[in-house]
Amino acid sequence: MNSDRGTLSQGPLTTIKQAQRIFAVCYGGGHVLMLIPVLEQLRSLGYEIHVLGLTAAGIPLKEAGFEPLGFLDFLTDADTRAIAHGKRLAEKMHCDGKVVSLEESIAYLGLSYADLEDQLGIEGARAEFERLGRQAFLPVSILRRVFDRVQPDVVITTSSPRAELAAVKVAAERNIPSVGMIDLFGGQVIGGRLLTDILSDYVCIPFEGTIPVLEDWNVTRDQMVITGNPNFNWVTKVPAVQDRSWRERHHLKETDILALYAMQPETRAYCDLVEDSLVLAVQQNPDLKVAVRAHPCQPDSDARLVLERLGDAGLPTFSDSLSELIYACDVLVTGNSTVALEAVLLGRKAALFYINEDLQAHGLPLHLYYDWVTFSTTVATGARAISQVTSDTIADQQQRRAKVCEDWHCDGKSHIRIAEVVVKAIKSKQNRNAA
Repeated sequence: MNSDRGTLSQGPLTTIKQAQRIFAVCYGGGHVLMLIPVLEQLRSLGYEIHVLGLTAAGIPLKEAGFEPLGFLDFLTDADTRAIAHGKRLAEKMHCDGKVVSLEESIAYLGLSYADLEDQLGIEGARAEFERLGRQAFLPVSILRRVFDRVQPDVVITTSSPRAELAAVKVAAERNIPSVGMIDLFGGQVIGGRLLTDILSDYVCIPFEGTIPVLEDWNVTRDQMVITGNPNFNWVTKVPAVQDRSWRERHHLKETDILALYAMQPETRAYCDLVEDSLVLAVQQNPDLKVAVRAHPCQPDSDARLVLERLGDAGLPTFSDSLSELIYACDVLVTGNSTVALEAVLLGRKAALFYINEDLQAHGLPLHLYYDWVTFSTTVATGARAISQVTSDTIADQQQRRAKVCEDWHCDGKSHIRIAEVVVKAIKSKQNRNAA
């Protein structure tokens, strides 16, 4: 681990004279939205940016003017085993026309699965993939190919497993400093295995409450820097108002309570937990309606199956933006997703679900700090939490928003603070090389 921490400078960063290479790795959703402002800041300072943008990350990266790499860029004719695995897995897992091309899905799934076989053997890989799905992937060998081409001076990722964690491991192998950004949750555990990038040399955290959670994972205080989350910079520009237009279009009554189910591509057991809770909740509260939004990596057919179970209480959202849905809802229902905090920053409540009883093993103990979140691990508790949600006044929403904005350092400058950490990491490498 690097030892030269200290307090970040409060002055502006200066443009570098000779470009160093920054290599970023991220998935889509809140991960890429957290990363883009940091990369834009570093690009404005003259750094050379390379990004491995996976799944839903590619589109927003291109819209921001970056040229993201994908696993397809590192697939060779010699990868016959990976290509065969990729075609087999893509038949079930590729979301046609949603976020990535079929060719990229084949490359990502195939190379990752072939790497898993190299690590665990044919039978071991099959068993682990059946147990964890894509979360079983840790494609270190593929990230070594990427490092060979990019030759980075520093690595930056968000707190996701798979390729992001693999990038941090390869950086450690090659004595390249790494910077990890924690979004909403401190540690993720799947199948008894810690899946996160908190092994990074520098760990950018959203607020003070993250510290004790990460210390439980043996992350030292001198690794952590409180920066906030750049994905929430927008909150300084968006009013905390009640937008009733979506509710009016769907003919909701004033007495109706709207839950927004932000689906996640999780295990069947997790999905059953959330969806069984929603079905029971609408039975317990006839005023409860549920808007169902598929994750960008999920086919719309997944959302339709949930809507069928909910009957008249279910509302489709296939062409609606996330922001207008959050404005319309009274409570956001999801699991490990920064969408939950986005909802709270607009004054809404959140109902979060987990399979494991040890909530703190999955993330921050947010229930200890705020009145806006419930944690559920059973259908009974989940249904009770959702069915008992009531509408807040505008004053209630504004008060909740102000409190969370203050505690989570949502001042529009998080990306600058994280960029300073990245620059510091590069300088630490230069100092080690000079010594």
